[in-house]
Amino acid sequence: MQKLTQLCYLVRLTICLSFVVSHHLLTSQKQNSLHIAPIEEFDLNGVKRNTENVVITESFEQLFQQANDLFGENKFEEAISYYNRALKCNPTCPQAHFNKGLCLFKLDLFSQAITAFTSAIMNKSDYTKAFLHLGKSYYGIKKYEQAIQNYRKVIKLEPTVAKSYQLLAKTYNDTHQFQESIKILTQGLTVNPEHKGLLFELANTYNTINRTDEALQLYKELLKHKPNNTALLYNTAYTLKKLGKVQEALPYYNKTLEIKPNHSEAHFSRGLAYLITGDFERGWAEYEWRWKRPQHGSYRVYPQPRWDGSPLHGKRIFLHGEQGLGDTLQFIRYAQIAKKRGGYVIVAVQPPLVTLINLCPYIDEVVSFKDKTPVFDIHVPLMSLPYILKTRIETVPCTIPYLYADSDLVAYWKDQLANDTNFKIGICWQGNSNYSTPFLRAVVKQKSIQLAKLLPLATIPGVSLYSLQRITGTDQIEKLPDNFSLHTFGEDFDQSHGRFMDTAAVIKNVDLVISIDTSICHLAAGLGTPTWNILPNPPDWRWMLDRTDTPWYSNMRLFRQPEPGDWDSVIVTIVHKLENMFSQKDKIRKYELVNKLLYQLKIVNQKFGKLGEKIQKMSHKDTIFVKHIRQFSILHELKKEIEEKISVLGDV
Repeated sequence: MQKLTQLCYLVRLTICLSFVVSHHLLTSQKQNSLHIAPIEEFDLNGVKRNTENVVITESFEQLFQQANDLFGENKFEEAISYYNRALKCNPTCPQAHFNKGLCLFKLDLFSQAITAFTSAIMNKSDYTKAFLHLGKSYYGIKKYEQAIQNYRKVIKLEPTVAKSYQLLAKTYNDTHQFQESIKILTQGLTVNPEHKGLLFELANTYNTINRTDEALQLYKELLKHKPNNTALLYNTAYTLKKLGKVQEALPYYNKTLEIKPNHSEAHFSRGLAYLITGDFERGWAEYEWRWKRPQHGSYRVYPQPRWDGSPLHGKRIFLHGEQGLGDTLQFIRYAQIAKKRGGYVIVAVQPPLVTLINLCPYIDEVVSFKDKTPVFDIHVPLMSLPYILKTRIETVPCTIPYLYADSDLVAYWKDQLANDTNFKIGICWQGNSNYSTPFLRAVVKQKSIQLAKLLPLATIPGVSLYSLQRITGTDQIEKLPDNFSLHTFGEDFDQSHGRFMDTAAVIKNVDLVISIDTSICHLAAGLGTPTWNILPNPPDWRWMLDRTDTPWYSNMRLFRQPEPGDWDSVIVTIVHKLENMFSQKDKIRKYELVNKLLYQLKIVNQKFGKLGEKIQKMSHKDTIFVKHIRQFSILHELKKEIEEKISVLGDV
């Protein structure tokens, strides 16, 4: 029947040939197309009227088939035009609305896709696939609640569709509803108990919320069925590394790369495994794979050559920063080497760091990422410098300070804090919680500590705490108990003078900075202030394993969680360390005071003895006798007072 219809259609076209023009609505349309363009109005019967009043009928079936063919060739825009024409013929066809929605979805036109899928559902109320893609479209425009509602509708209509459970779980994860995600995946597994995709998503969810052992168990169970699956191999390696079992992780990384040599995530993650164990030679080489990771962003391509570390002889070298603020603050030290090798040093940094980095005397010019790229002769990404310069643990450039605060602001804040004679500690407790992905937000949460947990520091006698927290985490200050005294700064702090400028000046005026692993710990240590860095378990690669020191900062001490999430033990250790430090300082102070008193006592005893000898030789009738007796009595009382002070101070 369809062939007969097509034959009739060809005959009619042949008769009307003198009135027909070739179809050129879309440049990629096949030249032998039988349809007529441009698109004009159709009546409900699918009759098209051209300017010559010749009527040519286009059947819904033909238009729909042509649209499907174009869809199959990934010509989505052309397919949409044919679906539109088909829908003029048959506006209630749910499949045509759905297919049009698929084209729009493929073109990332999510709002228009929502309209198409909604139309499909209006004409078929139990259209499962339409509900599924409607959910995906809402997800595409970040309307997560609507996405969740549509995925749940799919599950209600067809409880066996595993994909709906996976998509719903992903949406819950993206909105930090991890327990809901676990609940829905568990529900899906009751219907599809052997579904590998659901098990894999559940393992990933466990991993995100640091139920790492459970995640690892699932990965290993799945590997029994799919031993060469690179996603499973990589995730197993990553999880083992996350648990601090780096040596166990390496064989899984190696097998991943044997099967898929260009697996950029595996190369990069293996590089971090090498770096955390101190194998800088292999680590920096693998770290270069970061540029091929999809989420890292594109490598900056310039026609100028990339620096190889050789002498620069006055060339303008452009160092461009990358990743987070802390990364730039840590690695900007390498600009000193470029300067020593004869370069005119230009650096591009994140906008918040421009004013601060401008104070570095070894940098000639600072621009923001948002500024126009300056003229230069040679360039290099900032975090590629350790690889290019062959940095090893023993050759890490560690000149402290290499960051600088504004001298006027340092003087200003010195005056502002002058009345506080306590031991002043600057604290920072939270990283940037505004990252775009659940994984990065989970990493920040893992390394951040609740401010209330720092209460024991506030109760140490003679200690004053100053908040160095900005942007995120400051809401916790309002919830502090009355016995937690914390000095904060006004709204203008780090505003008028530039981001980090007041912070840097305050850091130069405190005795110690205690910070989580974030930009503040790099800033404080780079400025030369003693810094105690509190680290999660496992730590970031740069802090390596099982060390209380770091080759990156000679003035930094590391305090590590003994177990993942155990901040209480870290705080107990820090308090004990501070008390010991104060006790030692108190002993030194007492020792110095006793020595001073002993010296005073020695002088008094000498005077007391000499005066006594004089009095013994004097006559009671001597006019000066009474005066000497009075002096003798004063010296005697002073001697007793000094001896009592020494007695109170006790043994030192």
